[in-house]
Amino acid sequence: MVCSFVPRLFDYHPLSIPAPYNHSNIDSDEVLYYVDGDFMSRKHVERGQITLHPKGIPHGPHPGTVEKSIGAKETKELAVMVDTFYPLSITEQAMKIEQKDYYRSWYEPPVKTGPDIE
Repeated sequence: MVCSFVPRLFDYHPLSIPAPYNHSNIDSDEVLYYVDGDFMSRKHVERGQITLHPKGIPHGPHPGTVEKSIGAKETKELAVMVDTFYPLSITEQAMKIEQKDYYRSWYEPPVKTGPDIE
C-alpha cells in the first residue's frame, strides 16, 4: 500500500490534534521516505531521510509534537510511505547509512525538579 503525505489543511476544530497517534502495524512493515517540508510528527527530519518501522513495533510522534500540533491549520510536509505485507530485508547499503541512535529519538530524559537538584 502506498500513502502520500502532501500539503493539506488539518481538521477545522480549534482543539483538534492533527499529529498521528502512537500505533503498531501488526500486518505490515512501514517504510517512509521524507521528500520535503516540515514533517509535523517528527523532530529533526531532513529531506531524503528514510525510516523503517517493522511490523509489531510501536511508534508514533516525537514527544512534544502532539502538543505543538494543537491549533495548527495546515502542514506542508511531502513524503511517501509504503506498507508492505511481506517483511522487508535490510541491505548492506542501508546498514552503512543507518542512524544508529534512531531508536532513541522518542526518548526525552525526565526533567529534574525538587530539592535534590545540584
